[in-house]
Amino acid sequence: MNRSFVGLVFILISIFNLAYAQSDFEKVEKFKSRIQQIESSIKNATSLEQLSIIQENIEKAKLDFEKDKELIDKSIYPENFNSSFERLEKALELRKGDFTQITELKTEVVTLKDKISELSQENQSLLSQIRLLNIKSKKDAETIASLQKLVTQLKANIQQRDLLVRGIVDSLLAEFIKYPTTNEVEKQNIFGKVESSNLFYNIERTIADNIQFMKATKLTPEDLGEMKKQYHDFNKIWRQIGPRLAEVYLNRKEKTMQISNIDAMFTNWNLALNDEMWNQVNKLFREKKIALLPFSSGDQFVKSVQAFVDDEIKNSEVKSKEEVENTFYAFTDSVYFKTVEPVWIPVLIENNMMSEANKDSIDAQLAKWKKKVAPESEINWIYVGGGAVIILLLIALLFKGRNKKTTFTPEKEEDNLV
Repeated sequence: MNRSFVGLVFILISIFNLAYAQSDFEKVEKFKSRIQQIESSIKNATSLEQLSIIQENIEKAKLDFEKDKELIDKSIYPENFNSSFERLEKALELRKGDFTQITELKTEVVTLKDKISELSQENQSLLSQIRLLNIKSKKDAETIASLQKLVTQLKANIQQRDLLVRGIVDSLLAEFIKYPTTNEVEKQNIFGKVESSNLFYNIERTIADNIQFMKATKLTPEDLGEMKKQYHDFNKIWRQIGPRLAEVYLNRKEKTMQISNIDAMFTNWNLALNDEMWNQVNKLFREKKIALLPFSSGDQFVKSVQAFVDDEIKNSEVKSKEEVENTFYAFTDSVYFKTVEPVWIPVLIENNMMSEANKDSIDAQLAKWKKKVAPESEINWIYVGGGAVIILLLIALLFKGRNKKTTFTPEKEEDNLV
């Protein structure tokens, strides 16, 4: 009987200990689960308001598990009760910092958006005024001065607006670098920034205004070279951020179409710049009535010059010498060596629209043409003839001087004799 009682007590104690151990294990697991839930809620928070609620949940969790602090300290080594909550509070503060930064960025973006919108409206007004002044068949000094002033203002506006839009794109790129694998929360932040800045429209407007400015005004090689640099800088940033935006907007058809449209607009902007630069070079020849085959690249320019030179050499037998020389000197002295080579070719080479090899090929063609128009042998005879004349004159002067000296000496000797 006693033995049965002792056995029963032993069984009851064992059951009690097991239940107690299970209860402690459940408490620790419940604590871990609660901490993990709070961590996830911090990461997935979408506003400062949500973070305030999470702060309250952290304080409540502290109170709920305070009585089990000693058990938790023993069970979750190397962490403990205090370090777990310290980690949560640190994560919470960091996340608050993210939202504070986002709020500041949104404020900045709204300010930039207003400034960009203001510049865009002003640019449209300036373009309209420039077009009206360009339509005038007769332009007096006052009209020309007004036109120049408007063009200068428009150029400054476009540059300023370009920088503002690129600033927004730069800040977006920085976010992508900071968060390379964007979760849904980060995507929402990017959506908000893109929408609040009206980014896609402003990029489209920037490209369109640059193209319109180019068409409405007469730009110098330096202006076009500067615009080409602006294109390269802006396009480089877009090539970095465009594909990432496409990934973010993968499920938004209208936005992916807009991103593709911007890609196409950048291509058109580059083509428009190239066309304008090559057209201006071609115009220099046309103004001297030199008809080259159309060209829009360095290789085509070389082929066009080569074809023209070959035709001129071939036709030199049936043309008068004067006509042949006039064409040669109009091409070389009046156009190519005067403006194209010193002014345009450096800009074209700098922007990878022409190579040094292309320039060397053109120089070789012109040297070949020069041999036909003014052969080296003829030029040498001219120099020889001129040199011979100079030598004869010097000899004549020398003999004349000696004759004078010979006449004077006897007289002097005769005087001495007397």
